[in-house]
Amino acid sequence: MKLYSPMLAKIGSEKDLERSDMIYELKFDGTRALCYKTGNEIKFLNRRGKRIDYRYPELKGIFRNITKDCVLDGEIVVFNSRGLPDFSLLQEREHVDEKLRTEMLAKIHPACYVVFDVLEVEGTEVTRKPLIERKRILESIIVESERIKKSVYTRDGRVLFDFAKRYKLEGVMAKDVRSPYVQKRSGFWLKIKLFKTLDCVVCGYTEGEGEREKFFGALLAGIWLRKRLHYLGRVGTGFDEAQMRMLMEKFKELRTRQNPFDEFEESQEIMKKIRWLKPSMVMEVKFMYLTEDIKLRAPVFLRMREDKAPEECVLTEEEIEKLTE
Repeated sequence: MKLYSPMLAKIGSEKDLERSDMIYELKFDGTRALCYKTGNEIKFLNRRGKRIDYRYPELKGIFRNITKDCVLDGEIVVFNSRGLPDFSLLQEREHVDEKLRTEMLAKIHPACYVVFDVLEVEGTEVTRKPLIERKRILESIIVESERIKKSVYTRDGRVLFDFAKRYKLEGVMAKDVRSPYVQKRSGFWLKIKLFKTLDCVVCGYTEGEGEREKFFGALLAGIWLRKRLHYLGRVGTGFDEAQMRMLMEKFKELRTRQNPFDEFEESQEIMKKIRWLKPSMVMEVKFMYLTEDIKLRAPVFLRMREDKAPEECVLTEEEIEKLTE
C-alpha cells in the first residue's frame, strides 16, 4: 500500500455555488487525515505525513466498518453536545501525548472520522477515476457508526451554504464531479468559507502589557508571496489564556535575533516590543479583507495548524484578487 499526499483545494467564492459541474459538501472543522486500513489495523497520517492515530484510540475499531483494505481521505472531527463540529474540543485532543490522558479524553470527547474520498481499494489505485465514481465506491465499502461517517453531498450548493450559515459552520466544499484525485492543490476542489481565512506563518510576537504582561501582545503574521516571506500584520485577538500559555512555552525554543522578512515596516514604538521567532509555526487567521498593500484587515486568531508546514502558506495572485473583494 503506497503512501499518498492529500488533494488540496483552492479558494472559491459564492459564485461557485451555482455551478452544475460540482457537488457540495460541508467543510468540517477538524483535522485532515488519510486513513490506511489493512486487515484489523487502522493508521492515520495527517497532511504532513505524521502518524496521529495514537491520539484517537476510540477510532481503532472502525476497521470493522470498512469492508475492504483501502486508503481513505477524510476529517477527524469532535462533535459537541449540539452535534456540531467543535475544533476547540479537538484541539484539546491534539495537544495531548500522555497515554492515560489521551484515553480519558477519548471517552469525554470522542472523535469521529468523516470520510469523503477513497484513493485505493484492495491494492488497486482509484485516483484516476472521476469523483462521482469514487463516491459510489465509498458507499459500497463503508458501514457507518458513531465513530465513522460518510460525508453527505448535494448538487444544491446554495442550500448547503445557507445551512452552514445558520449553524455557524466553516462553509462548504465545491468539488468537480469529473475530477480525478490529484495529490496537490487544484481548482477541481474549491473551499467556500463564510468568512475569509488564511494560514499564516508565525514570525514573532510583541511583548505583552497589562493583563498580558506574562504572555504576548500580538503575533506577527507572514505568508509566502512571490517567493518571499511577506509581512501581513499583527494578530492580537482571539486567544484565550491557555492558548497564550501554550504558545509562550513553544516560543522558548524558537527565539532568534533574525528578522525573517525581506521587507518590514512598523513604528519605532512597536519595533522595541518585537521578539523574533524562527518561522516554523502555522496559525489560521480570519479577517475582513486584504488591504491594497496586502495586509490583514481586522485579523482574529482561530487556531494553530500543526498539520501544515510553513512552506505551504503561499498566497497566489488569484487568491489576492478574491481576498480583496
